Amino acid sequence: MIFSEKKFKLGCDIRPLNEEEKTEGYPEFNSFRSYWYNTGTKVIFDDYFSKTRHLRQYPSTYNYTILIKREGALNPWHCLLEIWSTMMTMDVLRMAVNPATNAPFYVSEDVQNTQIVILDDHVDGFYIDLWAAVAKRPIIRLKELPETTEFENVIVPLPGASNPIWQGDWQIHDCRQSELLRTFSDRVLSFYNVEPWAPHDSSIVITYIDRRNSRRLVGQESYLEELASQDPRVKIQMIDFESIPFSEQVKIVRETDILVGVHGAGLTHGIFLPERSVMVEILPEGLNHKGFRNLAGLRSHTYLSVHASKLPAPSRGQRRAPWHAEDVALERERFLDLMRIAVRNVYNKGLRNFDVN
Repeated sequence: MIFSEKKFKLGCDIRPLNEEEKTEGYPEFNSFRSYWYNTGTKVIFDDYFSKTRHLRQYPSTYNYTILIKREGALNPWHCLLEIWSTMMTMDVLRMAVNPATNAPFYVSEDVQNTQIVILDDHVDGFYIDLWAAVAKRPIIRLKELPETTEFENVIVPLPGASNPIWQGDWQIHDCRQSELLRTFSDRVLSFYNVEPWAPHDSSIVITYIDRRNSRRLVGQESYLEELASQDPRVKIQMIDFESIPFSEQVKIVRETDILVGVHGAGLTHGIFLPERSVMVEILPEGLNHKGFRNLAGLRSHTYLSVHASKLPAPSRGQRRAPWHAEDVALERERFLDLMRIAVRNVYNKGLRNFDVN
């Protein structure tokens, strides 16, 4: 394959499916679907590949290029699911046997000879370094590719929006202890050299996700101060995750017992909590999204939720902000009751041995 005239030109012909493959439900090459934010296999082949072929014999070395078109660069939910989907793609290639060689299409050693090409123009963002867990050669952007660059093996991975954790996120799932999610969590923790969690009897750490731009809980600072004054065994930290590198975010979460936040992508950090921790979600009024409840279940966490109230209607002539941009209100005692339940849930976690009343 060659990159020429701003397009990738395949070094082979697209073969039709045989009858057995059709019976098995394999998709035809031209029937791949696109996914939101203009991502997915169809988008990549339609927008970045030429119909012109570049047929030639390539050397038998094994270099791999993964073409990535991201949904964005800042939202942890979207960005991490993209990386996870790519990891699962590579796992499938490790398990699948190439009939021509009777060996896997990809082996673990190949990661050293694998490079990612970023097709989009989004900024690097918080998660760009994590792609090195998939490919060890330096990341390059499409606009940096010299003309006539040749490639041997190109991989178009599953997009983030195809990730199974997206499926049915408005319904309650009863799935527990997902090995796929545990493996992804372990890989990220290993990549950042985070020490394994060890049982202890020290303070109960509550990490409150400090949203700075939207969906803030009115009065959150005074609520947390009162909670801290009621139980000396509790240590509370308000964290603006957007202000620190992702590697530091993961380390903070790994030392957390209770993760608390208004509904939003910050709760994605529940992936990295020690198993059997607590996730507390404050939902805007009327919102019944179950994605983070389901995520908590897949990691064996206790999940607690409460619906907040809308703020008073704006003054005449002003429009109310959409729910995803508006702050939320929750009575002080309701918040404190919720948090007391969360704290009691970890009174006997690890080496702690506290009475619940």
